[in-house]
Amino acid sequence: MIRTHIITGFLGVGKTTAIVNLLKQKPEAEKWAVLVNEFGEIGVDGAILESQTGEFNNVVTKEIPGGCLCCVSGLPFQMGLNLLIAKEKPDVLLIEPTGLGHPRNILETLRNEHYQDILEIGASVCLVDPRHLSQPRYTQHETFVDQIQLADVLVANKSDLAEDADKARFDTLVRQSQPEKAAAVMVTQGQLDIALLHHPADPQRLAVHPEAHAHVHQKEAGLDAQQPLAADETLRRQSNHGQGHFSLGWLIQGQQLFSLEKIRNWLSGLEVERAKGLINTNAGAYVFNLREGVLTEMPTRALDESRLELISSAAFDEEALQQELLACRQDPV
Repeated sequence: MIRTHIITGFLGVGKTTAIVNLLKQKPEAEKWAVLVNEFGEIGVDGAILESQTGEFNNVVTKEIPGGCLCCVSGLPFQMGLNLLIAKEKPDVLLIEPTGLGHPRNILETLRNEHYQDILEIGASVCLVDPRHLSQPRYTQHETFVDQIQLADVLVANKSDLAEDADKARFDTLVRQSQPEKAAAVMVTQGQLDIALLHHPADPQRLAVHPEAHAHVHQKEAGLDAQQPLAADETLRRQSNHGQGHFSLGWLIQGQQLFSLEKIRNWLSGLEVERAKGLINTNAGAYVFNLREGVLTEMPTRALDESRLELISSAAFDEEALQQELLACRQDPV
């Protein structure tokens, strides 16, 4: 039986960082797998995970870009899951749905008869930023509500940035949760204790049905973003929209170097809900993450290809943004 956990949370709450911290604590002899889905087409989260876990023993990652694992048909999810199970045979599986995805259909799929002799459903963990609990754009968003409702373990991440009133709202949320949460904690920088995964999973959470939601998810036809760039292909642009959000992403030939100063300044000035990427610069390869106007960065290993994804609640001027991005390339020596 493969112990399986869903790690949910809204856009930019720190799910990937939390998963990396859990992987650092895994027993040496166990093989763990991570199945990642993200809203965009380029597949940045999986690449970030690989860049940070490449030195870990017995850890594998698989990514399904381009939408939601939670679509009603769930076919890409089931195919990816089945392939991962058959090929890797992990002891523990962590599933990270897109921050815009409802986890309900994933849990229902994992609990169907096809997997009942294969998967042992463990605690589902939901990360929230307590600063968002006073903002209707989050508290009235059905995905946000669904993620919290279905979590066995509720985690207030980024608690070092929260005020006392934010923390009090989180405490109230925990007290009012029905069924009662198995555990609730406040952490910083995704520092989850692996013991949180050993709390029981309560299938009764699925019995509480929120109002039915219409799930709209579309993507433009084109090349599979997971397919490597052709030898004569400098970059590939992919876009997507659904759930009231738009994504725009690029896969860029690794030999194309960007000015660290230019790309940093450009990303910092973007008015988007989220930007994330792995980019080869003239100062080395970097991971970039823009959330709520704050850009963070850290060096990483050299990249075969640069990847960048933007997410916004407003439609993009795709051509203008691409020209701005290309203007950030390193000036010829």
